[in-house]
Amino acid sequence: MKEYRGILIGLGLVGLVLTGTYFLYVQERRHQQEMRELARHRFDVESDVLSSQGEADLDVMLYFPQPDLTLSGRFALVAESRPIFQTSDKTLVARQIINELIKGPTEEGVPIFSDQASLRQVYLLEDGTAVVDFSREATQLPEGGVLAELSALHSIIRSLTENVMEIQRVKFLVEGRESPTFAGHVSIQQPFR
Repeated sequence: MKEYRGILIGLGLVGLVLTGTYFLYVQERRHQQEMRELARHRFDVESDVLSSQGEADLDVMLYFPQPDLTLSGRFALVAESRPIFQTSDKTLVARQIINELIKGPTEEGVPIFSDQASLRQVYLLEDGTAVVDFSREATQLPEGGVLAELSALHSIIRSLTENVMEIQRVKFLVEGRESPTFAGHVSIQQPFR
């Protein structure tokens, strides 16, 4: 009987440890989900500051992939006008443009990013290069394939270069580092024009 008592106590302890581990795992997943939701729904700190200053809106043209990406074997982009907050800081304008692209089209066009995508940072270099740093989730495109990846990249490039005259080329980073490709197909090791 004493042998079984030790086994039962051991099994009880193992069960207690497993229950505690599962509880901590569930709590951590819930916390991470809340953090993702907060990051996704948070527009942009700079935009909140700009809106509190009461400056006039600036209309920019955003470019989204056309619903039928196979049009003539090439990608096509659909223009959509969107208001952002006006500022003389070109980095803040570029950040707002990217954040609007992440939100997706309100009219026609195909969303570029998944719901979990986020912009980490935008840097403007003196030579006219915009360095756009995306989260890893931004590279998990809703549409797959090389054509979808190319259209997503050109959507970002065209939206930035046509709205911010100081931007002449765009360099992409993922999680603060250079990556061989954006989403597995197209090389992003060199800036795009």
